[in-house]
Amino acid sequence: WAGQLTEVAERAVPGLRDRLLWHEVRTPAEVAADTGAADGAIPVPSLAGADGRLLHPANSTRTDGLFTVGGWSHPGGGLPHAGMSGALVAGLVVEGPEFRGSQ
Repeated sequence: WAGQLTEVAERAVPGLRDRLLWHEVRTPAEVAADTGAADGAIPVPSLAGADGRLLHPANSTRTDGLFTVGGWSHPGGGLPHAGMSGALVAGLVVEGPEFRGSQ
């Protein structure tokens, strides 16, 4: 599965595989054994309060064309927010940094 994901990613970023220095594939059982996390789940940090959203990294980065998505990125954890994160990045890719949904 990791090889298939890398192959798909390399279509967007030619030469990616040659530039990878390290990658690790872990099962939920391995994560549970190493961390004690129930069923190997990796929860995102709970950011309580109105200012919590400010602690998640932005979806855009200093590197042109490199974006962050998922529970650890804006707007935060949980399945709905991870999906919103993907939608925000899609808007950034299509419309550029002026995309209002990323504000």
